[in-house]
Parts: sequence; C-alpha cells; structure tokens
Amino acid sequence: MADTGGMAVNLVSGARLWAPFRALQDVVNAAIYRHEPGSIHDLELSLRKHKPDFISLLKTPPKNPMARQMVTKATTEGLQVQGMQTKQKFTQQFVSEALILSDLFEMDELAAVELLMAGENQLSNYPGLTRGLVAVILFYDGQRSVVCSLRTLLQAREGHTWTLGVSPELVHLVTQFTAQLLEDKLVHKILDLIQNMDVSKELDKLQKQRALGASRHRKQVSDLFKEIRQTLAECLFCLACQQPLNKADTQRLLAHLRSDNGLGADEGLDSVSLSLLMTLLACFDISPLEQEQVETDDLVPIATDGSYLTDIHNIVKNDPRWTTSGLQSVARFAWGLTLRKLSQCQNFNGGGDLLEDDEQLVDQAIDSDLFEFLVNSVISAHDFHNEEFYVRRMHGLVTDFILQMPLKVKELRNRGDETARIILAHQIEGYEPPPQRKDFQYMLELIGDLYRKDPLKLDLAMEYWCPLDPVAASESMYAYRPPPRQVALFKFVRLAGDLLPAPLFVPYVRMLQGLASSQQCAQHAFNLLKMNGVSSGGSASTVSWDHFFESLQHYYTGMRRETPGARDMSGAPFRQPPMRTITPQELEGLCSLLELSRTVAEHNEICRGALCENQQWSVVVTLFGLLGCSVPVKLKGELLLTLAAVSKTPMIAATVWQTLEASQILPTISSQQTGGIQVELEEIESRNEEYPMTRGFLKLLNVLTDIPIPPGLGSGLRAPGFDPYLEFLIHGVLLKLNTRAYKEAGEKWQVVTGVLEVVYKLLRDHEVTEDDFREDFVELPNGSMVGASKAPGFSLLVHMLNDSSLFKMVMRILDDGIAKFESYTTFPGRSGLERATLLCLQMLVAAAEKQQDVENIIRQTSSSLMITSMERLLLSINPKTRRPDYLVTVAKFVIFNSTLSHHALAAVKILFVVSQLAPIQSDLINLFTADAKTSKELLHGFVESLESDYPEETEEAVPDVIQSEDTWSLGQVQNATRQHIVRLLLQCVQAPPPNLAHWLLGFQIQKSISKTILQDPGVMGQSRTCLHAVLNILQQGVDSGAGPRCLHDTPRLAELAYQLIYKLCAIRDTSAPTLRYLRTTYDFLFQQLRHLPFEEADYRSSVVPHQSWLLKTVAIELRLTSLNRQRSHCQRLIRLLLGDDDDEQTQVLRPVGLEDAETLGWDAEQSRRTSAALGGKQLRSKLLSLLDTVTFAYQYPSELQLKFFNPKVITNVLSSHEVTDPEGVTYYDVRALRRLLIAELDSQQGPMMAGQRPLILEEIHRLLENVVERNNTREGLQRQRQNFEAWRQVTEILLTACPEDLLSGERRQTVIFELLQELLCKVAEEEALPESTAPVSGVVLTLMANLRQCFITDRIPLDEKKQPQSNTYISLLDRSAMLSGVPSLPSPWSQGASSKTMFLTSLQMVLKGLIEYILGSRSGLQRVRVNLYGALLFYLQIAQKPAAVEETESQGVERILSGKDTEYEQLCKENLSSISAFGESFMEVVCRDACDGHDIGRMLALSVLDAIMAEDRHQQWLSYLVSKGYLQHLVDSLPGDDSGLHAALVPAPSQLRPLYIFQTKMSMMTRLAQTAEGAGTLLRCGVMQKLAGCSALDLRPERDSQHSPMNEAGEDGFVPDPLARYRLLLSAALRLCLALLTALGMENKEAAAQVMLFVISHGDVFNVILRSRSPSLDLAAMRELSLTTAVIARANCQDDLAAEFLDTITAQVEFRSHRSRFHRQMLALLPRFCFSDKLNKQLKNLASQTAGEGKDSATDIALAYQEIASHITAFCRAVITESSPTYQYSRILFGPSLEEASARDLHNGEEVTTSVMLSMYKAPNLGVMVYQLRQCAAQFSAVFESHRQYQQKLAAIHELSSEDLKQLSEVSGMEKLSSQQRQAVARKRLQQMVTGKGKELQHLSYILENCLFIMWRHLEYYLLRCVPADQQPLAFQNIAHRQQQMRRLQDPGWTQQGGGDMEGVGPELEEAAQGVTRGDLDLLKKTAPTVISETLLKKVLDINQSYGKSHTHYSFTEAIVRRIRRLLRLHANS
Repeated sequence: MADTGGMAVNLVSGARLWAPFRALQDVVNAAIYRHEPGSIHDLELSLRKHKPDFISLLKTPPKNPMARQMVTKATTEGLQVQGMQTKQKFTQQFVSEALILSDLFEMDELAAVELLMAGENQLSNYPGLTRGLVAVILFYDGQRSVVCSLRTLLQAREGHTWTLGVSPELVHLVTQFTAQLLEDKLVHKILDLIQNMDVSKELDKLQKQRALGASRHRKQVSDLFKEIRQTLAECLFCLACQQPLNKADTQRLLAHLRSDNGLGADEGLDSVSLSLLMTLLACFDISPLEQEQVETDDLVPIATDGSYLTDIHNIVKNDPRWTTSGLQSVARFAWGLTLRKLSQCQNFNGGGDLLEDDEQLVDQAIDSDLFEFLVNSVISAHDFHNEEFYVRRMHGLVTDFILQMPLKVKELRNRGDETARIILAHQIEGYEPPPQRKDFQYMLELIGDLYRKDPLKLDLAMEYWCPLDPVAASESMYAYRPPPRQVALFKFVRLAGDLLPAPLFVPYVRMLQGLASSQQCAQHAFNLLKMNGVSSGGSASTVSWDHFFESLQHYYTGMRRETPGARDMSGAPFRQPPMRTITPQELEGLCSLLELSRTVAEHNEICRGALCENQQWSVVVTLFGLLGCSVPVKLKGELLLTLAAVSKTPMIAATVWQTLEASQILPTISSQQTGGIQVELEEIESRNEEYPMTRGFLKLLNVLTDIPIPPGLGSGLRAPGFDPYLEFLIHGVLLKLNTRAYKEAGEKWQVVTGVLEVVYKLLRDHEVTEDDFREDFVELPNGSMVGASKAPGFSLLVHMLNDSSLFKMVMRILDDGIAKFESYTTFPGRSGLERATLLCLQMLVAAAEKQQDVENIIRQTSSSLMITSMERLLLSINPKTRRPDYLVTVAKFVIFNSTLSHHALAAVKILFVVSQLAPIQSDLINLFTADAKTSKELLHGFVESLESDYPEETEEAVPDVIQSEDTWSLGQVQNATRQHIVRLLLQCVQAPPPNLAHWLLGFQIQKSISKTILQDPGVMGQSRTCLHAVLNILQQGVDSGAGPRCLHDTPRLAELAYQLIYKLCAIRDTSAPTLRYLRTTYDFLFQQLRHLPFEEADYRSSVVPHQSWLLKTVAIELRLTSLNRQRSHCQRLIRLLLGDDDDEQTQVLRPVGLEDAETLGWDAEQSRRTSAALGGKQLRSKLLSLLDTVTFAYQYPSELQLKFFNPKVITNVLSSHEVTDPEGVTYYDVRALRRLLIAELDSQQGPMMAGQRPLILEEIHRLLENVVERNNTREGLQRQRQNFEAWRQVTEILLTACPEDLLSGERRQTVIFELLQELLCKVAEEEALPESTAPVSGVVLTLMANLRQCFITDRIPLDEKKQPQSNTYISLLDRSAMLSGVPSLPSPWSQGASSKTMFLTSLQMVLKGLIEYILGSRSGLQRVRVNLYGALLFYLQIAQKPAAVEETESQGVERILSGKDTEYEQLCKENLSSISAFGESFMEVVCRDACDGHDIGRMLALSVLDAIMAEDRHQQWLSYLVSKGYLQHLVDSLPGDDSGLHAALVPAPSQLRPLYIFQTKMSMMTRLAQTAEGAGTLLRCGVMQKLAGCSALDLRPERDSQHSPMNEAGEDGFVPDPLARYRLLLSAALRLCLALLTALGMENKEAAAQVMLFVISHGDVFNVILRSRSPSLDLAAMRELSLTTAVIARANCQDDLAAEFLDTITAQVEFRSHRSRFHRQMLALLPRFCFSDKLNKQLKNLASQTAGEGKDSATDIALAYQEIASHITAFCRAVITESSPTYQYSRILFGPSLEEASARDLHNGEEVTTSVMLSMYKAPNLGVMVYQLRQCAAQFSAVFESHRQYQQKLAAIHELSSEDLKQLSEVSGMEKLSSQQRQAVARKRLQQMVTGKGKELQHLSYILENCLFIMWRHLEYYLLRCVPADQQPLAFQNIAHRQQQMRRLQDPGWTQQGGGDMEGVGPELEEAAQGVTRGDLDLLKKTAPTVISETLLKKVLDINQSYGKSHTHYSFTEAIVRRIRRLLRLHANS
C-alpha cells in the first residue's frame, strides 16, 4: 500500500492501515449507494488518493530497518508525532507489541505503532480485549474496507447485467478508474490473494504470536478473514457480470479453478469457489450478442478477441489436470452450451470448426457426473438460493440445455429408461443390480432442487408451465400465445412423465415438487396431475392424483385392522390375517407424492380445496385412516405434514379437528384404548431416536391453531376443550425434552420448536377476559360433573406467571442456548436452538404484556387465583446457577444482536416490561454490574444494537400491521431493536436515580448523577455508551448541506433519539451533565439548529416530531445558558434563530474536537448557502421559517361504506379498541382490531361463507385502511400541536428569559411584529380549525406583552455622549427626548415619515388581526377569548403615554403652542379608527363577554371596555353601552354580586372571583365616570344607590392582632387577609366616587349629595376608618384613610345637600348630623397628620430596614401621609371658600391661639384618642396650621435637594462608581447580575426615587398654598372683624349660652357645633370664634409677628420661586404672602 509517509507517526487521525480505508469506504458508499449530493467530487479525490492502495491490493508497507531502529529506541528517545513539536516516548511493552505486529503482518514498524495506538484508542468499542488484539481486528477491518470499496466500485461499472441508478458522470468515473486497475492486472492479484489466503494457516500464525484472544475474538478475526476472501471473489463476479473477463484474465481464472479444491465435508462448494465458478459462467455468457445490439459487442471478448475462442476452447477441452472434476464438467458444459449458442447467433461469424465440438464437450461433462455434482455441490451450497444472479445463471444453463440440445435430453431419457429396465429385471430375478449411470435421474433432481427454494420470489419455474388446453388459455390470464421457449420447457415436463419407469418416478415427482414452488406453479402442477388421471378421460398415468389417492385407499383398505370379535366356539382367540407391508421403494414413492401434495396444498388455496372436496379421493379420511394403520413412522410423519398443509383453509381445518378427535390419534378419552401418538412416541420413536411422527403432529397442531379452536371440541365424551392436547404438548413432549435420546442433535430442537410454536401462538393470541376466571362445570354422558376446560392461552399464561415447570423449562432452554452461543462455534442443530430460544423469549414477552390485564381482573373479580409477577420471576434464583441471573441471561441475547437479531429484539422488550414493573431499578443495575466482564459485554451489546446501519424500510400501514415479526427482514428487526432500546432508555430515565438508563447512558451511578462528567469514549476510561451511539446517529451528515442523515435513513429512530436528548436535558439530575457535554464536545444544538426547519418534501416521512423535540431542547439550552450567564452560547443560538448569524463568531466558537477537513467542509457549505441566499430571494429568519412548518388545516378521512358489517356495531368495536399512548394521543389498536375481525370471519362456517370470504377480507382491509387513516389524522394533529408547542417554548424563552441586551431596540420590535403578523395570518386562514388554533392565543398574549414592554419603559434624558444604544426603542412613542434637546438614536419615528408610516401600519395590522381573531373564535373556547382579551389590553396599553419624570416649563408651553398631536395621541386615534371599522359586531362580542361568560373572561372584557373607552373621545362605546342596555345591566348586577362578596370576605373563602369581578366593574365604571357624560350617565343609572345598598361594604373585618405595622403581605399575598380583601372592595367604590365628583365638579350638588348618601349609608364603616387607632406607619390603613378623606373633602363641603333626596325633616336632620360628625372627624385628623421630626426619623428607620428587600415602603408611607394631610387642608380650605361667596362671610374653623406653632412636635403629647376628642370637641387653633406651614417648608427644602441629586445621578448613570451602583441595586440575587444589568436596575431605582420625590414636592407645595390661604383668612378675621365675646350684645350672649346647654334634636333652631347652617346667626359666631376674648386677640396680635416670622414667609417665597413658578400659578403665593405681611404690619403688635 502506501509508503511509510516520512519518519513521523500519525496518532491523531488513526492508523494508516485502518482509518483512511474506513473513510474511503464511507465515501464510496455515500456516492454509489446513498447518492448524497456533492459526493462525486469527494469520491474522485478519494480514488486519486487511494489508487496506490488498490494497485498494491492488500499489501502492507514493507518492514524498514531504520523505522525498526527508531521504534526500538522509542522508550528512551521517543518518536516524532505529526502535529507535535516534541517527541513522544512509549513504554517497553508498547514497543514490544508494535514489533510483534510488524513481524506478524510483515508491515512497516511505524505503521505497526500507529495500528497499535489506534487499537488503544478503540478499546472502548471492544470491551474485554487488549490493544494488541484490537489492533489485529483493525488490521483486518482495514483490509475489508479496501476490498468492500473495490467491490462497490466494480458493481457501479457500466455493463449489461445491472445498473445502480447512479448518474452517468459517476458511472464514467468509476468505469475509467477500474479500467486502469484492470490494466494493472487486478484479476491476477485478486486470484493470487485468494489462492494464498488460508484461514487455518492465518489463525495458526496468529495463535503462535498470541494475537488471538478468547473464542469471540477468534470468531471475529476468522469472520473478517473469510469475509475478505469472499469479497475478493465477489469482486471478480461483479466484474465478469458487467463485462466478461478478457482472455488473459479468463485463462488465469481457469487455472485457479483447475487447482481449486473447494469441496467441504458435505461435498458442497465453499462460497469462494462457488463465486469463482459463477464468475467463469458469467465469462461464458454471450447474452449481449443475442440482443441484436451492435453497441454491446465490445462488451463480449469472444466477439472482439479473435484468439479468445481458440485458446479458451483448448484449455476447457483438452486440459485434464483438474483437481475437482466436477468443476471441469461444469466448465465444459457451460462452454459447450456457449458454442451451441454461438453457432446459432446471427451477430457472430467466427469460430469455424470449433463450434462443432459443442456436443462432445457436453458429453464429456455429463460423463464426468455433471448433474450429480450440480445437485450435491453447487445447488446445495449454502446461500446459493439467496444470490439472485447465481440462480438466474444456473436457470439459464438448465433451460438452455433443454432448448438447445433436445436430442441430448432425449438421449438421456432413453438411457434412463434402459437403466430402469435393467434395474427392474435384476430386482425381479432377485439379483443386486450392477452400478448404473443416473444422469437423467440427477437432471430431474437438479431441476427440482433448483426451484424448490425461492426465497427471493423470482418465480423462474413459471417458464416451465403453459395452459393445458385452449379453453383454459382463453379463460385464464394466459390468453396469449406462449413463447417458444416456454412451450419447449413445458413439453419437456410433460414428456418426462410419459411412460415413466419406476426408478424415475421419485425423481420426476420431486422435479414437479420443485416446479410447484409458487401459487401459479402449484395450480399448473395440480392441473397436470389431474389431467393425467383416468377421471379426466386421459390414459392412466402413474403420475396423477387419481392413481395416487387410489393407491392410498388400497393401502388403507389392505392394512387397517379389523375389530377383533369374541372367541369362537372352540374358545380359540381371534387371529388377524397377515397384514400387507410397504416396501422401501413404495415408501419412498409414497413420501415423494405426499411431499408433492403438501407443496401444492401449501402454495395454492384453490388446489387445497379441490383436493379435499373430491369425494372419490377422500383425502382427509384416507390420511387419518393410514395414521391408524401399522405403517412406518416416517410415512406417518409425512401423512401428518400433508394434513397440516391441507388444514390451512379454515373450513377444512374444522373438518380435520373433528376427524382428529374422532380418530383418537391422541387419546383424549379415558378408556381401555391403547395406542396413538403417545405410545408411538414412547415406544417406537424414542427407541429409534428419531421423531418424524411427533414433528408432524406438532406441525398439524400448529396449523390447526391458526384458527380459533372449536369451542365444543370433544363434547359429549369428555370436558370439551384443548386440555388433552396441551397436556401432551407440555408434559408429554416439552418437559421430557432432556430425558430422550436423539440420533441427530438438531432434531431435538426441531421437536422443541414445534411445541413452543404452538404454545407461543396460543399464549400470544389469547385475550384475557373475566370469563377466564369463572369456574364452570359440564355434565358428562355418565352423569358426572367435571370442571370446564379453560382457554389454552389462559392456562399457559397462568403457568408462565408462576414458578411452574413450564417457566423453569423455558428458562432452562434459554440458559442452554446462551451457553452454546457464547462458545462462538458451529454445532449441529444451531438453527433449531436459535428458533427455540426465540420462542422462549417471545413467550416471556407475551406473558409480561398480559400480566397487567390479569392482575386488574383478579382485583376486580376478587379471584382466588395466585400469580407471580414476571419481574419477580425473572429476579428469582436460578436453580442451575443458584444466582438470580435470569434477567442477565435474557439480556445476554442483546450481545448477539448481529447474528440473533430477533432474539435481541425480544430481550429488549422483556427488559422494557420488567423495567416498567420493577419497583426499584437499582436492583437491575446491581444484577447487570455484578460481574465486570458481563457488564461491559452487555453495555457493548446495547451500543452495537444502536449502531446498526440498516435504513428503515418504507412500509404501508395495513401490511405492516398484518405482517408478523417472524417475517421481518434483518433490517426491520434491527431497526425495531434500536427503537425499543431508545424507548427503554426513555422509560427508565424518568425513574428515580440511579436507574437502568443512567447506567446505559454512561452516568456515574456510584455518586450523584448530577455530578457526572461525561467524556468521549476512551477518555479517562470512559466506555462507549448508548449516549455516544445516539449522538453518533444524530450527528451523521450534520456537516453536509443535506442535514442529519438519520432523518432520511431512520426517521422513527431519529424521532426517539431527539426525544431522549430532550428528556435528558429536561430532567434535573441529567440536565447539567448532558447539556455541558453536548455544548462542549459536539456543539450539538447549534449544528442541528442550522438545518432547521426540516422540509417535509425532502423526506419520506414526517419530520415534524424531530423538529419539535429539538426545538424544546433548544429552549432549555437558551434558558439555562441565560441563567448561568453563558453569554456567548446564548448569543450564538439567538443570532441563528433570528437570521443574523455571525460567521466569524460562529467560527471562533466551534468545538475543539472537529477535524480541520471537517471545519473546511463546514465553512464551504456555509459559504455556499450564504451566497445562494444572497443571490436569491430575501431570507426569512429561522424562527419564522420554523413557524411556516406549522399548519392548522387538516383533512379528515372519509366515511366508510360497509356492506357486510353493521356500521353501528363497527363503531362500538372501534370505541372499545381505543388506547392512549404515553404522549396522551388516543388511537385505535389496529392489530387487535384485525385479530378480532379475522377471528369473527373464521368463526363463520358454511358454503355461503366460502364464496364471500374474499369479499369480506377485502372489506376488512378497507376498514383497516380507514382506521389507519384516522390514526394518522390524530397523529398528525398531535404532531402539529407538539410542533407549535416547541416553537412557542423557544419564542417565549427567547423574548422573556434571554438577556435583553442580546435582543433589544428596534430589532426586538421587528421580531415581535413579524411573529405577530405571521401568527394572525395563519389563524385567519379559512382552512384553519378553531381547535387547532387555540394554543396560538397564548403565544399572541406573550408576544403582545413583550411588545408592550418595549414601549412602557419611561425614557430618561441622558447625556448625548452617554446615551446607551439599547434604549433607542423607548423613543418610538415619546418625544420628550426631542423636546428636551437630547438627540435620539435612529428609530422608526426619527428615520422619516415612511418609517413612521410603516411602524403605524404594522401596529394597525396587528390590531386588526387580533380583533378578527377574537371575532372568529368560538365562545366555547373561553381560554382563547381570555388570552386574546389580554393581548388586546397589552396592545391598547402601548398607546398610553407613560408618566414623564420631569416636565420643564418650556416643554409645557411648546406642547400647548404646537397644536399637533403627540405620537401617543396619533396612535390612539389610529387604534380607535381600526376598532371602529369593525362596527357594532366587535362591540357586541366584547359587551356580551363582559356581561356573561367565564369569570376571567368577564373581567378581561370589562378591562378591554375600560381601555377602549379611555381613548374614546367621541363616546361611541358609551352610547352603545347605554343604547343597548349593557351599562344598565352592569349597574343592576351590582346587588347580585353582594352575596358573592359576602362569601369572599370570610376568613377562609372558597373563591375570590366575586371580589375581582367587582373590582373590574368598578374600574370600568370609574373610567366612565372620568368624563362628565359618563359620570352623569352612571348617576342616572343609579350606581350610587346600588352601592349604597351593597351590604358587603358594611362587613369591615376587625384588624388582626398579629398584623405588623409595616406588613404588606395582607395585600400582596396570594390570598389576602380579610381586611385586605375588604380594602380592595372599598377602595374600588371610593375611586368611583372620586371620579364622579371630579368629573362633575365640586359645584355639582347632585353628585355630592349621592356620594354623601352612599357614605352615610355605610357611616359606621367610615366612622371606624376616621377614628381608626391604626399605627401611623400602616401603609394599607393610610391608603384607606387617604381615599376616605379625599371623598369627604370633595363631597362634604357643600351646603344644602340632598334636599331633593330627603322627603322628611327627620331624614334631613339625620343627614345633617352625619355630615356634622364627619366634619368634626376631619378637623380632628389635622393635628395627627402634621409633619414632625419624629415622623422623619421613623421613615428613615423604615427605609433602612426595607432597603435590602427591593421595596420603598418609606416613600409610599410618606406619600400616603402627605396625601391625607393635603386632603384635610383642602377640606378646610373648601369649607371656608364654599361657605360664602365673599370672604367677608367665610366660616372660621380655627381658634386664634398660636400656641401650637411654637411646639417642637405636636405628636408628643397626643395620648387622647379621636373618639375622646370628639366627645369633648374643641376647634383646633390657628397654631396648628402655622406649625404645618413651618414643617412643610422645612421638609420641602430637604425633599427638593434630594430630588435634584437623584436627577443628577440619573443623568450621569454611566459615570457612577460600582459602589454607588451596588447601593442603588442592593436587592437579593444581585451578585449574579452583570455590570450592565446592575446599571439597568440602578436606573430603574433612580427613576422610582425621582418620581417619588416629585410627588412629595407636589403634595408639600399644595399643603403650603392651602395653609397660607387658611392662615390669611383667619388672620384677617381675627385682626379685622372679630368682636370679642365679652364685648358682644346681650342677645348674642344668650344665644351663645343656649348653645352651651343640653339641646334636643327636635329643636327647630339648633346649631351645629363646628359647622352647618346657623339660621339667623352669622358665620362669625361659629364655635371656633365663640368665647374669644379681648385677651385672646391681644395675645394673637402680640405673638403673630413672632410666630409668623419674616423668615418663614421668605422661605415660602423661595420655595415658590424655585418650584412653584414652573408648576402652578405663581402669583397666588406671592399675593397671599403680601396680604399676610400687610395684616401683620398694620394690625399686629410688630
């Protein structure tokens, strides 16, 4: 082969004598067999590279002294290794082994080093072997790869025998290359190799050098060596078939055959000699010349080489030196026929006198025992009939001889007749006949043996048959003139049987048997024998049915026993006459005729019926009669086999059953009768050690049990049933297996197989029912009662589910089989043992599968039957080994997966069932790992099974159902085994660890599974596991453009493999190790994802499931890489999914383990795909392309039209045969359904059914096809659901879990828009089914939520240079950046009008598609509506402008002066326009869902109404709601919600839906109430009256004593506490009140009156809230109080309220009293909610406590506190302003004292509760307002400074230090965030701070202004108009005195304290002003200038200057301050 390749060894790519040759074979197979695209170029390169290897075929590089010296010194100096700069040293043992390899194979020493290193690297693939032994295997494997590649190339040559369907370019390349090899004498080299290769010598050589291991290694080496030799011979055969060899090569072939001695011990040719002989016959083939094609003449050397004919003729004719004369005779025979054909060939003109020697050559061949050699050595050779071209060539020789030399055939017949006469004459005389030639006899046997076996279904025997008469010809399918060749052959068949002498009778019958090997041939043979009979009018013939059956009847008549009578009168016993005996010749003739009858009956059902229906023949009766006679056991066996053949027809089988029971061949009735098969077995067959009758009887039972056993079998004489036969099978035959002797070892296993086939069939076909467990009794003729027989299948099942003798025998057979198979030797009876062990395994499978049904029925019926589960039986102790190794024995069959494929499949099925039932899988692991050697072998067996390379066959559904596993091809079996292994892994991997799958997949079961580090095979002692095998299957072809090869070759296995990978990644224990291994070693997901989506048109079966499992795995990878911050991997996957893959990034991150050549090929492929994409249409992103594979339209199968079956019954039957798979798909069990229908058909007997049976079978077939279509439809629906679910997972993970910076900005929006539009277009298709599109709504909801998230983030004005790139999308709907002067980055708005229009258009398309989806969805699909309403809400929120952080004055002025709508307003208008385009249809749907339907749907529909009406400026929706009565319905439904609200407020509510529905209704009504029209409409609908009547609002729970002051869990918890639930209820109602009051204005007394009536109707609740003793820092209570004070402040400040609503004086008085009480309570709250230093400290402490929790409770509490204070001051101000139209007559609320103004903290001395304060009520003093003013001013400065600092930090967010960022983002889990993510958190935190401080400034400014106003009004009154009490007139004093006395409510003129109407009395005489003395006024004048200092007023002006001017009318504060200053200056003692 190749030279040493330099003085460096290659240890990376493999040994030069192995790995390159394996790669060569892969390339050749890919180009020629798999037709992979682009493989021709690779083939051309490989052929050019390996041409020296083909030229020097199988020659190793010679030994090199220099290399040997280098290797010898490798222990000290080392060897230079390719790719390494330093030398590598080796151990002395390694060097010694390398030198042994070099000497052993005469190879270069460096090549030996490489081979040995390759052996060490491949140790994981050969467990139990050393590296040296592996190297030996690799050496022969490399040679095999070379010769297999050569054979494939020679097969692909251009020729006249076959074509492989490859391209002409490839054919030309291969033909040209092989022609060059032929020029280098390839044929001579191959023949030399074959001649020199001797298996025995090779094994002896290896044994001497200790290069052979145990028996398995010896067998592997031997098989490889034999395969190499056989492949070399096949190379010559392929070459000769395509084009005959030239003269020199043919001469060399003849020379080799001349010295060949390939006969074995059985006189058969070995496979190599047979191939070479067929090669010679192919060389003599001149069929191209007969085709009259001139262009093919050059393919035949006879026509092109003038000396070819002469030279070859001389060698064949004259060379006597042949080692094997039979080979010479075949050569002469074939050459003679060739000469005869040449003489008749018109296209051949040469030859001359040579052509006249044809008959001489044929005579020489025949005289050399040609036909005997062909029969005994060629036709009988192993696998001869499995080679099509061998059979066809031999068929051509035989037929050519009959056609071309008819006289020679006639001469042979004459010789045969003469020989027969001589033999008969000697036999008559009683002499031994002399030896005679039997050429014609062997010729007939040759024809019979040639066609008897037809495994390839070639049906070549049909050429021998023609219709017997013209009538038959015209009526049959052969209504044409047969060709002369067929006529001549048929004439030979007929004439050969005329006047047939006795010695030729048996050969002729056997020839007919061989020619009857198919259905049509059997019909012709039957007709021939029928025409030969007397009954047909022809002359009597010995070869006819009439003669045969008449002879049988004569034998039966003469040999049957007469029934002995009584003794005669003399007392002498009855003596039977002497019986006739059968001579050996007669026995042989009878057996041959029975064999012919059996063959005809087996192949043709019509002939079978004709044989049994003929009354003259009486076949069944005659055959059973002979069974009862004294005939040889051999004949009885043939009789039973013939009965078995005719019993294949159900009607005949019923007759046979009756006759069998009546004949008592097997005694079933307890009587005195003796004999039968039991006696024959025990006395005759056991003595002879041969068992033909037993085997025949077992065959008969096997056929008879193909149909249901007659239920009344044996009735009337015994208990009906199969029990006697089953007893004989098990106890009479099977259990006595090892107690009998056998002349031939193989017959033992034939008998066992016969029993097990019947037993297994009965067990397999039995369906467990409750009838099996009933104990029934039957009455016998003698009157006794006996138990009824159970079904045989049930009895067997009970035996198999107990530790019975049958179970032990089954396991004993398996033990014996494994012991034999592990010897790896050939032994007699191997095929029988293989079949027996297979049946034993299948029995275990059947019993295990039915075990669950038995257990279920036992539980249901309380049966006393005891069984043991199969898993316990298999885990029990084996009595033979005394270890629990039954399961290990079963599993060992997986090791023999290549030779015992069916066994491996059954063993895996058993393991599957046992692992499913085994409670603890660790017991299984302990069994399999107890022995290290066995453990390695078992693991390697599973891996080998998975690595089988057979492609899956495409099969029709119904034939696949009908087909039995026994008839599967090798590829089908091995693929089924692979699939079941993966299913086993899928089942076990979900069990608790450690489990069987973990061991098989290579996880470390000794420690935690999650800590496993998976490695490549051989790394750190890692064995090759099933995970490596599965990944190897999925990875093949990934680097090519065609995608994974498994999708083409093994789609079903690939689906399971993808599912297994997903399960491993999804299960917690295995997820991390698996994903790490896939990511780092294979780059699995990225490489697989590159080929998605899989195009259905490119594959022969659906690949949707494969894509689904792969996408689900990708979703897991995206999620975990995001969580683990593996940014690079996550980014690669995202880029690939979105179509912006970066080649450079991809190349950098490619895994390290790939070869350079693979990398280059991958880059080239990427380049080709990229260039093709750029040159064609625009590429869609992979995510969209994956969505294109999802379809929502399906076609259901048509209704089935039935003629024979009742449709209703069939419907019920179908329903009863529905099963559910683990994936949840319900489908019909087609196999069980077919068994039921066929059993029903077989149970129908009678002549009527015989004619209709084919029609019924056809209807059954149509029915099954329809059922399969239904299953396919259901499977398709499930596949599409899984496909969409997988796509959904990837999409949602991509948008929600991946880092935002990897997909942000405009790119994120574009992706979401595209996905939304695609989804909405798909669901809008007319063919889409609503049920299929239901899952889409959830994805639309998620996408819309993400789209909304892109817009709701508030844009923060940043520095121009610091603005982050990731926030560009925020400016899409916010012009604040442009208004503030901050330049925005490119966006759809800033890119121009076209981009803006496109953006708006995209939004409107989404909106319209969404509404169409809502309108098209069914009301029954509530979840769909819910999701769509949620999506619509998210969409409508996009147009809601977020609250700005800060608005400068210029921005406000510009907004007013611009006159243009903002982008938000423009989008709102577009949205309303799109919604309005759908008219009232959409309104109707939303309104109906809001009023009725599912609770969640109602809530969301109400929310949609809320959102739409918020933007509905023209009140269209409001008008619709009012006109259609929906609004009135909603209002009227409020009382109906009362009972539900009661239930929701209990401590342990059953549901909270009523509460949330009430909240949603209130929210929608609050939205309506925000406009004057809506508020007025609600009031007219009576909403406040409904709320006033809501009794649930009175059920305010008491505060829980365990409620913490700062605890908010009550509101934020999943189930809020009762008080929190009530506050949700009350706050919704109060917000509605506020909206009504705000929209209608404070001057609307009707609204205020209705609100106050609502408040008063629930007055107790509001009194409790206003008097509440809750801690001051309870946020929930403060928010509740804030809403309450806000409502009362706006509603209770008017006079003359509710006059029109109150009819009586009493009601008016009561109403006024309640108002007065609320008035006092409001004023009493003022001192409590004044700001103080103590409050500030409390807030600071709270902020420090909640800083680490991510909450800002201090800010929320401060805002609530300020809101309450602002509401109270606003109430006071409103009471003052609303009391009189002029300030001169305003009400006075505060006393003149300023004592409180100088206090440090008003809260220090407050120990009196509010209720006590009210009972001793006294108006507060003006000092409280001054104190509040001073505190607000001080607090305002601090808040304003904090607000400014936060703004500065926010603007410089990128300049903040890491410490600052850490402080700002100090929440749990921040240590996992990157700096960018931490910065985003800090930005959000700063935004919240800025917003909170801004609100605080607003509240403080508002309080300041109100306090100034109140202070001015009171100072003005007390300093200017107040009259002291001691200076007032007497009348006024009396009034004042009367007010202080006890008063009655019925007094008409009573006066309210602190407020209310005072009839006839001025407002200045209110309680605050009562009792004011001159001293009080003087004190006020004295202290006012000091308390209300200039410093305080200046501070207020400064605040107004810095803040107020930009937010309010700044002239108000200055004017009030100016007036206060004037009052103090002019009227106070300054």
